[in-house]
Amino acid sequence: MDNIIELKGVGKSFNARDYIVRDINLTVKKGEFVTLLGPSGCGKTTTLRMIAGFETPTEGSILFKGKDISKVPPYLRPVNTVFQRYALFPHLNVYNNIAFGLNLKKLSRPEIEEKVGRVLDIVDMEGFEKRKIHTLSGGQQQRIAIARAIVNEPEILLLDEPLGALDMKMRKEMQIELKHMHENIGITFIYVTHDQEEALTMSDKVVVMADGTIQQIGTPEEIYNEPNNAFVADFIGESNLFNGVMKGNMKVEFLGTEFECLDDIEKGTRVDVVVRPEDIVMVPYDDGMVKGEVISVIFKGIHYEITLQSGKNEIVVQRTRAAKVGDKAGIILDPDSIHCMKRGKNVNSFKGVLTKKGTVMFADGEFECDLTMLYPDSSVDDNGNLMDSSGNYIDYAGTEVIVEIPFNGIRMSDDENEGGVRGNIFSLIYKGDHYNYIIKTKNGYEYILNDEYLWNENDYVSIVIPKKLIKLMRMDSEVQ
Repeated sequence: MDNIIELKGVGKSFNARDYIVRDINLTVKKGEFVTLLGPSGCGKTTTLRMIAGFETPTEGSILFKGKDISKVPPYLRPVNTVFQRYALFPHLNVYNNIAFGLNLKKLSRPEIEEKVGRVLDIVDMEGFEKRKIHTLSGGQQQRIAIARAIVNEPEILLLDEPLGALDMKMRKEMQIELKHMHENIGITFIYVTHDQEEALTMSDKVVVMADGTIQQIGTPEEIYNEPNNAFVADFIGESNLFNGVMKGNMKVEFLGTEFECLDDIEKGTRVDVVVRPEDIVMVPYDDGMVKGEVISVIFKGIHYEITLQSGKNEIVVQRTRAAKVGDKAGIILDPDSIHCMKRGKNVNSFKGVLTKKGTVMFADGEFECDLTMLYPDSSVDDNGNLMDSSGNYIDYAGTEVIVEIPFNGIRMSDDENEGGVRGNIFSLIYKGDHYNYIIKTKNGYEYILNDEYLWNENDYVSIVIPKKLIKLMRMDSEVQ
């Protein structure tokens, strides 16, 4: 298949720091069904609007069949867009809604009738030509919105959460209908949704986004079975996430146990381990590779969701047979049910500057620190002054430094008078025995920390960093 759309280094921002999307690189082939998937605010709709021409990229280029269309107005692009709010004309009947664009092109009546009839057949709405819009159900209005978009025979159809206003049963029916339409008409679909099931059900290619960047691109099977990182694993479907370490050739240790796996990663590498609940086999307690106690059983219709407590870790299992709270049980994991991903850094790194008060300012905050780690053989006198080994005062104010703080040991507080900076919880991922949080400050700086307690996304919290955790270094590397 030929490439029909290419995004090369595309970014959109309103100022130097406030990027909505950054460095988007994506290729869409002719006839593909591509879904941009991610949580609210991740940049997927902005990316779609740039393809449509409603937004202009701040940087990078958008190519259509190799030609840059970044500054081409929407009405000159070979695309049509279907929005969550269908924007149908309430004073026009179904036929005239669909024919609206064709009438603007001044096509002949017979040609319009032929085209409208054809798309009504595609969306399975024959016989509805004279119906008023307000007499249609939500699903029927959705079909008419799609018919109005495809009747103009665009080369690309953009769909921005088009099923968001429908109930769950209608959404599932329309997912199948949309996939069927795509196969029949051969138009390239670029679809935006936050619904993982929708993306996995309909797409040829899934583009997972978070915080304005692409996290992974792949088929639904690749995204589900081989996530690139903890965010993708947590966002796509149900998953157990654990901290692990590689112990040898295709061997990983987590949950206090060494397992065989299929990931060939260097010995000693810290990894995030993903285990899907449906891949875990519950067995009698004495037969388990890992042992635990049932602390929760929830009936989900087609299966039971059973949670085991093993040490500090919670393990979620899905199976068709029930269990009882308090039961002792073991679990078995096959090598192909374990997926290991190299874990990134485990420290926060920022550029900072020392103040006259003996504190360090960085990432919208100000914290107490130990200045002696920067100056060999230095000490602090009774008045808080920093002195060298000869007793001379050291003028440190304004010194630029690199600040590193590990994820463990930072804590959150709802007391606005505590801590050195405040921010909103941007995301959280449960990793078996703790939560991994990202907190964003007012200017977009991100602090990452681990905490055993559950806070809510978007909570506004103070970040408390003990003095002993703050490591200072001379400026010799680039950080955020």
